[in-house]
Amino acid sequence: MNSKLYKMMNWPEIEEIIYSDGDNPHRILGAHKVGSNYLVQAFFPDAVSVSVYVDNHKKSYEMELADEAGFYAAIVPYVEKLKYKFIIKGVDGSETTVVDPYSFEPLLEREDFIKFGSGIHYHIYEKLGAHPMRRGGVNGTQFAVWAPSAARVSVIGDFNNWDGRLCQMRRLDPIGIFEIFIPGAKENDGYQFEIKTRSGLVFKRPDPYATESKGENGIISVINKPRSIAWTDQKWMTQRRKFDKDMSSLSICEISIEAFADRHNGKTGFKEITADILEYVKNHGFDTVELMPVMKHVPEHFYHILNFYALDESNGTAEDFMNFVNTMHNEGIRVILDWVPTFFPKASFGLSDFDGKTLYEYEDPRVGIRPKSGDLIFDYGRKEVTNFLISNALFWIENYHVDGLRTSDISRILYLDYDRKPGEWMPNIYGGNENLEALEFLKQLTENVHKNNPGVLLITKETACWPQVTDSVENGGLGFDYKWNNGWTRDFLSYMRNDPLFRAGHHDELTFSMIYCYTERFVLAFTHEELEKGLEGLYYMMPGDSYQKLANLRLALSYMMVHPGRKHIYMEPDALTIDQAVYIENMLSKLNEIYKAKPALHEADSSNDGFEWINNMAADECMVSFARKSSDEKEMLIVVANMAGIEREIEVGVPADGRYTEVFNSDDISYGGSGMLNEGKLAAVRKEVDGRDYSLKLRLAAVTLAIFSYVPYSEQEKKIRAIKEEEEIKKEQERKEKIEALKEKQNEEERKLLNELKLKYEKELAEQERAIEEKYEKIEEERICDIVSKEAIKSISSSSKSKSKRGKSSGSGKSKKKLN
Repeated sequence: MNSKLYKMMNWPEIEEIIYSDGDNPHRILGAHKVGSNYLVQAFFPDAVSVSVYVDNHKKSYEMELADEAGFYAAIVPYVEKLKYKFIIKGVDGSETTVVDPYSFEPLLEREDFIKFGSGIHYHIYEKLGAHPMRRGGVNGTQFAVWAPSAARVSVIGDFNNWDGRLCQMRRLDPIGIFEIFIPGAKENDGYQFEIKTRSGLVFKRPDPYATESKGENGIISVINKPRSIAWTDQKWMTQRRKFDKDMSSLSICEISIEAFADRHNGKTGFKEITADILEYVKNHGFDTVELMPVMKHVPEHFYHILNFYALDESNGTAEDFMNFVNTMHNEGIRVILDWVPTFFPKASFGLSDFDGKTLYEYEDPRVGIRPKSGDLIFDYGRKEVTNFLISNALFWIENYHVDGLRTSDISRILYLDYDRKPGEWMPNIYGGNENLEALEFLKQLTENVHKNNPGVLLITKETACWPQVTDSVENGGLGFDYKWNNGWTRDFLSYMRNDPLFRAGHHDELTFSMIYCYTERFVLAFTHEELEKGLEGLYYMMPGDSYQKLANLRLALSYMMVHPGRKHIYMEPDALTIDQAVYIENMLSKLNEIYKAKPALHEADSSNDGFEWINNMAADECMVSFARKSSDEKEMLIVVANMAGIEREIEVGVPADGRYTEVFNSDDISYGGSGMLNEGKLAAVRKEVDGRDYSLKLRLAAVTLAIFSYVPYSEQEKKIRAIKEEEEIKKEQERKEKIEALKEKQNEEERKLLNELKLKYEKELAEQERAIEEKYEKIEEERICDIVSKEAIKSISSSSKSKSKRGKSSGSGKSKKKLN
């Protein structure tokens, strides 16, 4: 090496390049002006020789081997806007020409760093990740990744033999973004980021912002351009803006793409199954399809997302999915995606410890690890992380035209002590159990999604009764459009599991939901979480034999469709038998038709003006009845449900006089029932039932629900009805008066008879008393006579004895006198 070149070399920095220890390779590699020359330096470990070809000079300059590890250097005369390339000779004698990656300036600007670090760079996916482009007449790919704790980051891929020494990236900002433009890296090339920690550990990671991946668990990211198709859904997108979350109908069919695979020889791509899904959803009458996660996920674990921006390769290409959405929109079907911003799997091929330290997850395990599953919770205190999630939501909405996102259970992130025992969680700065950072993230998410995407729906699951989930952020809420009504699902399925003989004791499980029904905008959901195999799971949950199970299934689905709240049912094709599937398809199609056509079933779903109990107290009869209402009284519907296991004749009070027509009965033969219907127009009769002046007499089969539409009488009919009612009232009054007169006459006769009986009783009583007195007088006289008689006899007897004694005494004296 000549002395001039040697003096220009910065050996400590060269060591950094050779040992791949630095985070600013651009500082030494590439062309740097030194005096009136350029010092051009390059690192090609496997090259035999390297020369630099200067386009401006049309001349090659042999580079000297400054270090045997493969570090080359050359002095090139200065020229304005230097353009050059390297000619590399390999050990096999082949020559390769490459443009120097270190000849390009960074594209990310200070504003990008500020916005990203503040969590408001909502299209950051356009900057980070891999983006094929043409720069300075050179085709290549711009790479950028956020890895603040890394000592060094390199891009490895098909374009550089997966050698982490070759394309070392430059740290652009203290925030930790690394960037490089690699000429020759093209679409469909696989790549990864090779990360070296400060402790010297080296590992590989897929790109968090990659829009395509391949290999087991998506470990290899794939370069591709932003995809698009010739969208034809402009009419739908315009109409979507008019959706009223308080008044519009919403009937969701939740499906798993994989569930349709068996119908297509295991092919799960959207290209093969779009027509099948469309037919299935339309035949059942739904207006919305909700897809379980389509992002790259752990096989068989749909909610363990590995790459949030990449479609799972088993589902086909991005264009396939766009065409699926476009097809659904052109048929009037809304598309919602399941989205998981609450956790991600702990795996070496995902976001876990991305740059060698906790980055996307909380560092403290008391906050960052879900106790039961071991999954990791996003660090919502890091604005770069919340920016990643919000921009991901917008990515699916804006690029794929999806109409909404349904998030996983937000309770797990809102409460610091969720599933944790005392001492296993860390309170917030105020000593409470709320995760204030997660709370702020959810509000920021809902505000930004709704800001530029009116009509896009955000639905969530929340199981711990956090208040105002669906209230606006301005009013102190979280800003979601709808929330799953898990309480209703739990209580109602608990009720339906009981044999009809024992349902009476669980009546409150049927009626309790109406106490809190209007505290949020709810979606009634039979989801994949409750129903493992869709309707088959619901079928086997029901009591009784196969006929009774089907009847209970029909009742359960019917009740959900008439209860306040939007609708959500997890469906799996071919889960039921052919006959059962046909019956349920017929019934759901009819129910969805009624649900969408009748404003009473959705127009006032967010107000208690739309619902009125008629009878919710008939627990022993296992029966409920209620009215569904809209702003037009003519649209009122009456719902009567017989939950008992026997058929019944039921008298039901109705809110108004008029004619009622049965528009639905779950016991219809076409739904698999016995056909016990209430046919014709039923005229309400003036008879008080359930506290109403008018009532209907109905027949309902066992475990059956019926819906009746209301038709008020015309003015002429009302006049005739009024005349008839006056006559009936007059006759009723006359009848009552006759009855009253008859009752009064009867009462008078009863009083007269009572008086006669009283007099007779008093007379008899007096005679009895006189007889008793006479008897007592006689007895007393007899007793006195007896006493007197006894005393008289005794006295006479005593007197006789005295005389006898006196006689004897007189006789003796006389004898003595005579003797003297």
